[in-house]
Amino acid sequence: LRHDDVVTLFHEMGHTLHHLMSRVKERGVSGVSGVEWDAVEFPSQFLENFAYEPQVLKLFARHYESGDVLSDEMIAKLIRAKNFQSALFMLRQLEFALFDFELHSRLYQGEEIQHLLDRVRERTSLIKPPAYNKFQNGFSHIFSGGYSAGYYSYKWAEVLSADAYYAIVDEGVFGSELAHRYKEVVLAKGGSQSMQELFVEMMGRECETKHLLRLSGIE
Repeated sequence: LRHDDVVTLFHEMGHTLHHLMSRVKERGVSGVSGVEWDAVEFPSQFLENFAYEPQVLKLFARHYESGDVLSDEMIAKLIRAKNFQSALFMLRQLEFALFDFELHSRLYQGEEIQHLLDRVRERTSLIKPPAYNKFQNGFSHIFSGGYSAGYYSYKWAEVLSADAYYAIVDEGVFGSELAHRYKEVVLAKGGSQSMQELFVEMMGRECETKHLLRLSGIE
């Protein structure tokens, strides 16, 4: 498997565990069902992060012929590759999210849409796109993808997952009391309560955004 495949496997397993560990009897709010749009990717992105965790990789990442365990040097390279230009990617995602939010705040018509996007790019873009670029005309996520006024959810789920991930990693990956609470609170209760409430119950505090920068290597 390529490492990208491993990351995908971890990601989808996060969704699977959300269903498997649920203790909610009502189908409509059990597991992934009923979880808010901006939090449903939290468990999947949370588990995905462990595909870069050295303690986890060394459990299974071996050369298919020699059996040699993946080296610390190679793991470091994987992480550096993941974080390459991550700040630029984050700015781009913020551009999409802010444009989406503003676009759905009132009725924009004609050139107003381009002017709106230009204003957003003044805050987020390091390089001004050429005039012929009409990205907004084909922003499929908010036209046919169900993300209208909700594109921000990609980034917010990352915030939740990064905060929980580092809280557990800093406590100790295996045997962590916080990891147990994650299982018993977030996974077990599914959509029966707001993820905002479940996150505070698990962490004992509100979510902190700073760990997203740490995860992206741009602290």
